[in-house]
Amino acid sequence: MSRSHIAIERNILQTAFAQGGVIGRDQALALGFTPDQIKYRLRTGAWVRQPGDAYRLVEPGDRRSLLWGAVLGLRGAVVSHQSAAELHAIPMVPAEPVSVTVHASAAHRLPGVKVHRTRDLAEHHIERRAGLPVTTLIRTVFDLAGVLHPRLFEQVVDELIAARRLRVADIAEITDELARRGKRGSALIKTVLAERSGIPAVTFTVIERKGRSVLLRGGLPHPHLQFPIPWAPHRRFDAAYPRAGVGIEWDSRRWHTRRADFERDRRRDREALAHGWVVVRVTWAELVGRPDMVVDDIRRLLEARTPSEG
Repeated sequence: MSRSHIAIERNILQTAFAQGGVIGRDQALALGFTPDQIKYRLRTGAWVRQPGDAYRLVEPGDRRSLLWGAVLGLRGAVVSHQSAAELHAIPMVPAEPVSVTVHASAAHRLPGVKVHRTRDLAEHHIERRAGLPVTTLIRTVFDLAGVLHPRLFEQVVDELIAARRLRVADIAEITDELARRGKRGSALIKTVLAERSGIPAVTFTVIERKGRSVLLRGGLPHPHLQFPIPWAPHRRFDAAYPRAGVGIEWDSRRWHTRRADFERDRRRDREALAHGWVVVRVTWAELVGRPDMVVDDIRRLLEARTPSEG
């Protein structure tokens, strides 16, 4: 596609988006399209004829058409965030909203497209996929830290690392380059990086003391510490509420060790469920960064599972 034709496409798309995705025949001709080009677009289904000698360029809900429209219609637009995750086949990330990133000075808006603005999208953060300019995998991961729920983001990162599509070193490099105070996602990705690189290395005594403090400060009852597991007395829960059948495990291990023990932990969790217990696993990052969430989760379990008096 020639440079002049790209400019014509951009002008037509900008006009159409400003009019709800529709452009008139006279407008298309005035902007440089020939009658034969219009006929070709109609014949291939790229444009759809509308009443009043007009054409619809983008059908609502057609994500790929919206992305092409945004890239051609917004100068410097790059597919990013959820849409980049879809093109990279990153698991568990919802496909919506249709998302692009432009320079912070851009003022355009497009119906049906989430337009992010930034000043730090460098050339090495961009590649081409399916003919579209897209943020690289690692830049996409950094951007997702600013839009996904923390638990989902952590799962996404772990899946990518387990699939050997992402290294902890990659996360460290992009964090050093982009993370800063006030930038969305910076705090979360720093937490994820610290946990997966074993920083800080937390001893069990420290996390046990911190966990007990978080529970009591949150108004929960004193738990039983080092409570013998009823069906396996040679093992113990780090803390427990026996009347509710809730066991708590403080996870002080480094990330790579936790991955190696993942299957064993899940097997023990299923074993607990078979005996009517629920196991809550709490990490150091959660105790430090989201203690209220930890308390709320455990409180809900206790309220739901503690037998009523009488």
